[in-house]
Parts: sequence; structure tokens; C-alpha cells
Amino acid sequence: MKSTIVIVGAGIATASPADLARVLAGCTTVLCRTLRHPGLAETLAAVMDPGGALLSCDDLYDRAQNFDELYPQIVARLRDLSAIPENDRIAYVVPGSPAVGERSVQLLLAQEDLNVEIGSGLGLIDYAALKLQQDPADGLMIVDALDLLNDLPAGGGSLFVLQCYDPMIARELVTAVKERGGRIRMLYHLGLQDEMILDVDEQSQVLQRCDHLTSLWITDLAPVAPELISLIQVVHRLRSECPWDAKQTHRSLARHLLEEAHEVIQAIDNLELAPASNDLLVGHLKEELGDLLLQVLMHAEIGHDVDDFDLESIARTLHEKLVRRHPHVFGDVRAGSANEVVTNWEAIKADERSGRVASPVPETLPAALRLQKAFRKATSLGHSPEELDKLLCGSQPARTFVGAALTALGQDVDLEEALRHAARELEHLDPQ
Repeated sequence: MKSTIVIVGAGIATASPADLARVLAGCTTVLCRTLRHPGLAETLAAVMDPGGALLSCDDLYDRAQNFDELYPQIVARLRDLSAIPENDRIAYVVPGSPAVGERSVQLLLAQEDLNVEIGSGLGLIDYAALKLQQDPADGLMIVDALDLLNDLPAGGGSLFVLQCYDPMIARELVTAVKERGGRIRMLYHLGLQDEMILDVDEQSQVLQRCDHLTSLWITDLAPVAPELISLIQVVHRLRSECPWDAKQTHRSLARHLLEEAHEVIQAIDNLELAPASNDLLVGHLKEELGDLLLQVLMHAEIGHDVDDFDLESIARTLHEKLVRRHPHVFGDVRAGSANEVVTNWEAIKADERSGRVASPVPETLPAALRLQKAFRKATSLGHSPEELDKLLCGSQPARTFVGAALTALGQDVDLEEALRHAARELEHLDPQ
């Protein structure tokens, strides 16, 4: 007969003896994730069945290098205990609620060959929600303080911040939240005699008290770019409910992306050619940029649908790339001119090529722009302009034009823009 492992939430502060006695009835062994929890050891000793063994995983905490290493070890210990024939019923006791923020519980529940039951217990989040008169069902995100440091969510809503054990971490979080107009309350030793719930800012001296029994409750966090969030929601709905949008693929949208990019360039040309400031042309450029943004959002939705990527991963990849390629801004590299920035950029790109998909010059580019990018890539590989001139002008039918083009590129002339300017001049000639 299989052993049964009962997951028990001890609640906050001193666990209820009556509740624990009911759940622990018949358990031959009680394993606590930690006994470093106020009053827990004493309460368990008083309510356990006579002769039952009381164990903890505090020794695993002391030896583990990180939590990713620790939690599987806890599950392994439970598995070993369940293999002992005398252990018909084992209790696994966790502080707080077993349903929230308990990675070890989630790992245990994933063990299909173990017989697991879930007990009950008033958790920290349940208690805090009651004290603050906040219903988590209205929208509550539960996060770890260390994870939140580098990634405040863009949306609004409420945040319950666990593991706020360090005053420095608390101050950094409070500063970031205040910059977003949020309200932050410190929840200190909830359920204990010295319990405190205080509004705090980065200057609050009470933050010095932060320890492993401290949490933060964040509300009124202003969303970042709410219009952008609303737009993302609209695109998601279109992808879900509009038959045309639902059937699109990366390939089917490719021509629209190219078309929208050209329309943006045309809008820029129109604005620059205007004799004076023109609100209508400014509005047209804004509209065309929006159409181009729509293409990016649609590709992000398609990527999300097939589990390839989403808008967040696109933004994260771009963020990492921009920081990596601008060491003169985010690092200690010096760059006193635009040319030095470009040189550093190309060197970083060259280092990134190792082990990555090659990035050839796109074949869909206009011929002049494609030639310009190919020329720069060839010179970056060590080929001289004279060598390229000899190679191309000896094989191309339009030798004069190619030679002139290479000369322009060697002088760092934007060939595409020069030809487009020349075309505009011809288009606006008065009739003879």
C-alpha cells in the first residue's frame, strides 16, 4: 500500500493547534520545510501523535547553493520517507499557505507516482488581504522581491511582494514604485505581537527592520504607456475574432510590412519637402508609423500563437541588443564621435556572429540600398574599394553606373538617398 503525503499549511505566526491536530491525525512522520517559523515546533510537538517523528529540511537549506537546488532535494527526502514501510501517512508542513509561493509543493504535486493530499492553512496572503481589505480576485500579482527589482510590470494592478528580507532591496523597490506613482505598504511580522502595516517611502527608517517575515503590498501603480497596452489588447482581439487577421501568417504579412515601410518613407519625404510646418503631413507620418507598428504587433501575436516568441521576448531581445551594442552608453567604453560608435557597433556585431544564424543582405531591398549594404559588408571583411571596383565593373553591363556607384560608396555617400533625391528632381521638372 502506498504511503500518503499530506501537504499542510501551518499558516502565519503560531499555527492553530486544533487545525494542525485534525490534519496530522494518523501521521507517523511530520516533515517541515523549515522549523524556523514562530511557534511551529512547539505547536507540532503538542499535537502530533505519540511516537511520531518530527523532522525538518533546515539542514538542506544550510547546504543548498540556491533554491533551484534546494526544492528537488526536499521532494527527494519526502520520496525517501514514503519508501519506508512504517510510514503509512506522512505530513509535509509548510509555513503559510501551501497554495501560494510554494515551489516545493508544486514539484511534489508533479510526482505522478506519489499519493499526495492537500491539507489547509491560513496563509500570509490570505491574512494580508483580510487586514488590508483587498480581494486578490480583483487582480493581484504575487512576485518575488528579487525578480521585481529588474522588472516592474508595465501594467497597473496590485502586487504582493514576497521575500523582502533586505532593507536595501526594499528601498530600491520603494523608489521604483514611487516613480510610477504607486502606493507601497510594508507588512511586518503579520500575526505576531509586533505586527505592523505601514505606508512607506524610500526615506522611511522602518525599512531597516526588513527581515524574512516582511512583505510589501503595492497598489496604484500607474501603467507604462497605457495607450500601447490598449493597442496590444486590440490586436490580440483582432487576431482572435477577425477572420482576416486570424488567417494571416508571417509569410502572408510580409508584403504588407514592406508596403507599410515604403509608405512611412514617403510620408517622411512629403514632410521634408513641405515649404513650412504642416500639421496634416505630421499627422500622415504618425498614421503611417502606426500602420508599421501594427505589422510588428501582428507578427508578435502570430509568434505567440505558435509558441515561438511574443512581444515581451521581442522587446527583451531588443533591449539586450541595444545595451550590448552601446557600451559607450551602458558600459565603460569611450566613443567621442559617430564614426567611433559605428566602428564599435561593427566590431560587436562581428563578435556576435559566432554560433548564430548568418544575416545576409536582404534580397528584397531596393537595388541601390542593397548594393550599399553589400559594399559595406564586403569592406568590413577586408576587401578594398579598388578590389570591388575591379570585380564588379569588369562583369557588369552597366559598367559606368556601377563604377560611379562604387565611387560614391567609397566616399560614404548614401547612394539610395542620392538616387531618390535625383528622381524627385526629375519628377518635378516643369514642362518645356
